[in-house]
Amino acid sequence: MAVLSAARNQSDPLLKGLASADPDAAGAAKEALVADPLRAVPLLVACLDADDDRLRLRSISLLGLLGDARAARPLASLLHDPSPLVRQRAAGALARVSSPDTVATLARLLAREPEARVRHVAVRSLARLAQTGHESASRPLFERLSDESEDPRVRVAALEAVPWLAGRSGAAPVRALLERLAADPAASVAQRARRILASNARPRLEAWAILRLLDDLGSPRLGAWRRAIAQLGLAGGAVVDPAVQALLARPGDREYARRVVLLLKELSPRQLTRIATYLDLVREPVPLETLVEIASHAGGRSIVVRLAALVRALAADEADGPGPLHGARARAHLALAQAGSRIASDDLRVLLEDRRFPVRAELVQAAAIVGTRRELAPLLRAYRRARGMTRLALRDAVLSVLRREKIRRTDRSLLALEATDRRAALEILGLPRPARPRPVLASPRVDRPSSALLT
Repeated sequence: MAVLSAARNQSDPLLKGLASADPDAAGAAKEALVADPLRAVPLLVACLDADDDRLRLRSISLLGLLGDARAARPLASLLHDPSPLVRQRAAGALARVSSPDTVATLARLLAREPEARVRHVAVRSLARLAQTGHESASRPLFERLSDESEDPRVRVAALEAVPWLAGRSGAAPVRALLERLAADPAASVAQRARRILASNARPRLEAWAILRLLDDLGSPRLGAWRRAIAQLGLAGGAVVDPAVQALLARPGDREYARRVVLLLKELSPRQLTRIATYLDLVREPVPLETLVEIASHAGGRSIVVRLAALVRALAADEADGPGPLHGARARAHLALAQAGSRIASDDLRVLLEDRRFPVRAELVQAAAIVGTRRELAPLLRAYRRARGMTRLALRDAVLSVLRREKIRRTDRSLLALEATDRRAALEILGLPRPARPRPVLASPRVDRPSSALLT
């Protein structure tokens, strides 16, 4: 109620600035509101009922810029406003403040709206929604394209969504529609349709759409974030930098980090080459662990070199014991092992032997992949102090090294171990089976002649 009262009376200093005719004062108010969306959204929503038209229109635009789902219904209600300008501004803002009902809301607006300029903006919003994965936007857009009585500007705006409609409805029906539109009586529609046919336009995400989809990636709705991953994959390598920046903006959100991994692992190693740069720069635990995991998927010499440098840097930081980035250090070892590199094997042995550090699963997996005779003693010492599933994993890692190095129970490398390590090895290998006595074969029976016959 306090927010609503402030909005109606325009007593809030930010609202006074936003309603001001002074561009500098209005600009400063906009920056302050954008910087504090939790406070700004309810304040701006309350301003939608203000008497000052300037304040209303600027509030609509800012709500569209903020893209907060709380503004979806209030903005949709403005589509019935008597002012065409308010309806136009609200229709444009809804493209960025989408909800499950936004497409249906804009489709109903198109069916009843008398002003072509409002329909034009509504169609552009639907085209944006199609670009950000809302499949239901294709039907009202097809209807606008097929309606020869519609204003040509509106139909040309709908044509901008054709690359996305082709992906949803199939290339053949869309091409047939374009060929029909190429002979349309409206010259601007025909010209645009012919240009699209000639260029064979492919879906290409714009910067604003990538940012919108990265916001959707954090949605609690399963369908929303899965759709975002599918759409962002169309951006290719262009999504890497924005995705990393979005990850850094949520440094403690492990669920968002997991979704970023799912997204970027869909890209090719060549498209992920920029990940290497961030390995030198990022030092937040969750983002760094995420980047290391993505780097292990990317592979390549430059990635291996950066991972090795990361291990050295983190080892220096953890000279006195494990720190907040220890998980990233362990994951970097696993990534190097998966790349077939032993470049950081000295540090791997330190982490396995040093009792100050926990025996992490990533270290055990790395040793199982690239371990040699040199890692055998550290693995056995880690095995002696580990418990539970970690102990079983270390047992399997020791057996992997023994098989790869063809080490038997009587091998000199085992006999040279310290007594406690040798006992751990025998515990893993099991005691030798006692030799079974060889059966004595009975000599074949030979019938001897009786003594009577010999006399």
